[in-house]
Amino acid sequence: MSRHKFARPAIGGVAILVAVAVAVPALAAAPRNATMRAIGTVKMVPNRSITDGMHFQRDVLSIQTGGKMTLVDKTKAPHSWSVVKRGQVPANLRQMDGCFGKGPCDDLAIAHGAINPDTGEEQDPTTPLVNVGKDGFNAPGDSVLMPPGGKTSVKITAGAGSTLNMICAIHPWMQNKVKVVKRG
Repeated sequence: MSRHKFARPAIGGVAILVAVAVAVPALAAAPRNATMRAIGTVKMVPNRSITDGMHFQRDVLSIQTGGKMTLVDKTKAPHSWSVVKRGQVPANLRQMDGCFGKGPCDDLAIAHGAINPDTGEEQDPTTPLVNVGKDGFNAPGDSVLMPPGGKTSVKITAGAGSTLNMICAIHPWMQNKVKVVKRG
């Protein structure tokens, strides 16, 4: 009987701790400036497999509107950080393959000057920053190239309450979301 008397307060105490742990991050203000890293490696086993583990460090992050996002490449490979429509984010291999050809990955490569639209030939990019709308990152088609092993920054100008769906147009399995919040 005493076992049940102690179990209830313990369960209630655990519930309170869990509620506080969940509420505290929600109350924390989103940063004015943030950093996103491209990380991971590629592994190859001859005659067996290739595993590309490159990815963006965080799946979801929040930043204040007007804030600066610094992008850092730790993979030593070229990447883009590109805004696409939610329905253009590949969720499987078929959709990833569809990103190329007539999909958003090739559209972004053409916008960056990495594909000649007349010949379809790959070439060195001529436009590191593509901005399709208002200044800053706020609309599908906005994109920046991340130099291999380098870093670059962009201003996030999407309105508070927006979610930007991001992919690497070179490696479309690399994806994340940016939740834009009101300036603190």
